[in-house]
Amino acid sequence: MNFGTHTFATALTRLENPRLLPIGRTEVVMMRMGAYDDKYTGLAFDVAEGYRIAEVLGTKSILFMANHGVMVTGRTVSSAYENMFYLERAFQAQVQAMWTGQRLKILPDEIVAHTQAQFSEASSYYSVTGDALHFQALRRMLDRTDSG
Repeated sequence: MNFGTHTFATALTRLENPRLLPIGRTEVVMMRMGAYDDKYTGLAFDVAEGYRIAEVLGTKSILFMANHGVMVTGRTVSSAYENMFYLERAFQAQVQAMWTGQRLKILPDEIVAHTQAQFSEASSYYSVTGDALHFQALRRMLDRTDSG
């Protein structure tokens, strides 16, 4: 399953340097899941373009697409939604920090690596429970507003 988003993610992918930067925990975790497609080629009507995009994505679950936005995938609907949910928050934090005009406080490489390793260790538990619980809660909220 995959989801696209066209909010803060779209704004960031339209910049000259569309990289998610290591300025906070969420950004650091989402960075490890992403691949970058720096080549916008127009509308993806050609089958070859689909293959090209899939090759750029490789084994990652998030594709940052230049001048367009992002594509987020997951092994389940709930995991794809979870990735999209936190990715959008990471983009939002970065864009809002950029709006201040101040220099961003980039985390050192060793802290980035340490945080990503910690997340990898925790994700075996979290992936079994976290994304499914989050998605179930969202479904309950939606059911309360419209059971159809």
